[in-house]
This record gives sequence, C-alpha cells and structure tokens, in this order.
Amino acid sequence: MGVKTGEVQVVLITATQDLPRKELLVEEINKRLPEVVSVMHNIHPKNTSLVFGDKTVHVAGKEAIDEQLEDFTYELSARAFFQLNPEQTVKLYNEAKRAAGLTGTEKIVDAYCGSGTIGLWLSDGASEIRGMDVIKESIVDARKNAEKFGVSNAVYEVGTAEEWLPKWKKEGWKPDVIVVDPPRTGCDESFLKTVMQVKPKRFVYVSCNPSTLAKDLKMLSKMYEVKSVQPVDMFPQTAHVEVVSQMILKEEAGSQ
Repeated sequence: MGVKTGEVQVVLITATQDLPRKELLVEEINKRLPEVVSVMHNIHPKNTSLVFGDKTVHVAGKEAIDEQLEDFTYELSARAFFQLNPEQTVKLYNEAKRAAGLTGTEKIVDAYCGSGTIGLWLSDGASEIRGMDVIKESIVDARKNAEKFGVSNAVYEVGTAEEWLPKWKKEGWKPDVIVVDPPRTGCDESFLKTVMQVKPKRFVYVSCNPSTLAKDLKMLSKMYEVKSVQPVDMFPQTAHVEVVSQMILKEEAGSQ
C-alpha cells in the first residue's frame, strides 16, 4: 500500500499457474475494495521460506502503485522493496545522505538498490549513481523512477554487487561511496570482501537488524573506521529499529 497516495496493490500467490475464477475474483475486489488499483498474480511452486516466486503476472489495473516521499513519487511493482513508514523514511534517507558526505563530485554505488529509492534520494549530491539488484522488476522500477525524476546520471543493472563492482573496477570505474540497505540477514560475506577490495572512501550501511549490522561492521572494521551509528525508529512501540552507520576508509580517516 502507498501510505501517502492511498493506492493499494493485491498480490495473489499460488503454487501453480492456475488462478481459479479469476474474473469473478477481480470483480469482487473492485466492488468491495475500491482503493485497490492493481491486482497481480505471483506463482511460487517451491517449498521455501520465501514469500514470492520468480514469476509475477499482471491480472488487472495498474502493474505498479505509487508512493510519495516529499517531492519524490516512486513507482513500486509487486516484488519491489520499500520502507513501510514514509514519514520516518524521509528522516532515514536524510541520515544516509548526511553519512555519505556528498559534495557533488562523488560516484555512488547503491547496492541492494530495490526501486532506487536511496540512490535517487542522494542524486543531487553525486556526479554518478550506479545501482544493482537481483530482482529484475526492481531494476525496471528504478530505471522508471530515475527517468521520472529527470536523473540522467543513474545506471541500474540486474545482478549482485559482487558481480558488477569488480567488472566496473576493471573498466576503470571506482565508487567513492557505497550505500547499502540489505535484508535482515545482513550483507553477504562475498559482498563485504568485494567492498574491501574496491575500497570506497565511505561506506554507508542502512540496517534493519542491529545484530547482523554488528557482525558486518566487525568484518569491515579491519579496513574501515566506524564514525557514527544513528538509530531511526521506523516501527514505534516495537523492538525493531533501523540504523544508519557511517564508515570511513582508515587511510582516509587518518588524513581528516
């Protein structure tokens, strides 16, 4: 659901390609839930803990819904990740922007970029943004969002940071700042090893799980100095909290 826009998307998940009485189902949704502007069908035949399968089919209405953060309106498809509390998300992303310490000349990598939300939020302070995500639909959304906002210095690719960062480094392109907002399990060890090989001057870690953040910061602290850790309460009256951590390459930190 888009909290600011009021748009709702219904995603029906089945184990097979069949969606019985599809037309009647859509008719009843339209009748009973007028706020629903999009109906999608996700096929998930595997017995795993993952909610979504790889294939999503458009059933009715729009293929994506919109959500708004200040002047930015983001297009979100069924499998796209987006923060659930838009008011606090503005504060969270502004903390990430502060931690990035942008002057307008930096090249940024937005890893685990989803719909491009954080990278695009930082775009006015960067010379170039490159993002990646393993979910193809998210990259489609990110490209659409960049075009919608008139951000011409953003490039988004399907795949992992472990795949793209070494490739870009080989081509002579190296980021000054890497921003990451991983799932609750934290960053893959292979990704953190790649970061330490690429050596960006700053690493901004947006975490939804302090325990995995601590584990990842311990590994990164071999090469990076933790300059700040700022919690942001995204889920009032619960134990969950988002954290923005700023890390500076030790050789850079020593010169400051």
